Amino acid sequence: MGIGERLKQEREMKNLSLNDIQKQTKIQTRYLSAIEQERFNVMPGSFYVRAFIKEYATTLGLDAEQLMEEYHHDLPFDQEEKVVLSRVNSSKKNSSSTKAPVIFSFLPTVIVVVLLIGIAFVVWLFSQGYFDGDDKGANMEQTESDNGAGNQVQLPPKNPTEGGEEKVEDTEKNEEEVDEEEQSTDQEPSTDITLDSFANNESNYTLVTTEEELELVISTEGQNWLEVENQDGESFYYSTLTTENSPESIDITDFSQVYLRFGEPNSIQIEINGEPVELSEELGNTTQVQKMWIDIQKESVSSNNEN
Repeated sequence: MGIGERLKQEREMKNLSLNDIQKQTKIQTRYLSAIEQERFNVMPGSFYVRAFIKEYATTLGLDAEQLMEEYHHDLPFDQEEKVVLSRVNSSKKNSSSTKAPVIFSFLPTVIVVVLLIGIAFVVWLFSQGYFDGDDKGANMEQTESDNGAGNQVQLPPKNPTEGGEEKVEDTEKNEEEVDEEEQSTDQEPSTDITLDSFANNESNYTLVTTEEELELVISTEGQNWLEVENQDGESFYYSTLTTENSPESIDITDFSQVYLRFGEPNSIQIEINGEPVELSEELGNTTQVQKMWIDIQKESVSSNNEN
């Protein structure tokens, strides 16, 4: 008995149809049928054979890891995944090796420019008499002090309070400038993302923002199945995300909630307006399909300052 027949028998024992499984896993029925018939060549890729089988088995209440280990030799994805990963690693090494010489090639030019500027500055100081002016200035000051020593008269200030009033006014101006700077800093838009809960490969987040527009950006290493929906179940992405077509940007300004489902959580990066969505530390090195809900709360800049 193959893994497809095993899943089919378990489904029929629970009196579930393929449509019932599709509603729970959101995997298309044609892929579920292909799994039961072990026609893996119709799947989007060998990576999704593993991801979809794990999701299917988990929905039926089976131990997905044990099932995959039991039928390991019947599944055609080991060799292809090794080839994909090796290509990604080699491309990273090649790109990093070509960047270093370009940076170092600019160093001689920078050093020459700095030396020329320094020489020009020293010449300018000589032309202005900077190095002889100290002695001449000292002699002139001494002569003036000797000639006018007997004629110096110190006058009292016209109004003793004038200096104090000017200092008070300057202090008040400085305080007003500081208050204006703090106010302008407080009014800058911000976005905060908080993980509220994590259990059974499902995460719930709360996003509080004062920004008018929101952009969801997702990138991955290798390949990763990705699904994105809004609060009404409307799909905005349902395909394979790879390194070549990353990053994927989606405008979520009008969303009140974002739903994501993806595999390989250790190779995916999710950001909203530049703020990373940190996954739970409990995930570890799991490869199970993850579900994520992000509730969006929008606040105005003025109300955020009052709080």
